[in-house]
Amino acid sequence: MIHDAVMLSLIIDAPVTSLPCEVPEEQLFSIFQFKIIELLQNDSEAINYFGLVPDNGADGIDELLFDGVLFRFDVPQTFLGIDVDAEPHLVRKAFLNVVEKHNPSGNSVIEERGETKVETTVVFEYYHL
Repeated sequence: MIHDAVMLSLIIDAPVTSLPCEVPEEQLFSIFQFKIIELLQNDSEAINYFGLVPDNGADGIDELLFDGVLFRFDVPQTFLGIDVDAEPHLVRKAFLNVVEKHNPSGNSVIEERGETKVETTVVFEYYHL
């Protein structure tokens, strides 16, 4: 990847999903790949966020947290072939293409806790496409 490339991020809701205990982060993609493909193909309401890579900084404020699991994909814009103004169906199609054909170069889990909500974001990074 070129170091000054613009990275776009897609975050999708993963309802009724829980993370398996004690599974190494590098195995998370293979565990959830089919679920992710299903969400991108069938759930037009799954998109929680699309745009430049966010900072995940809710700082424990419940109103800013999603209560549950999110999947986030960080991909170079040039590889996606879309821009931040793309229609939702084109966004889903571009990210679906990435998820179906490529393994991420890195995975991580970010957990933020508020007073009553817990947001768990599984991040799949595609920095080396």
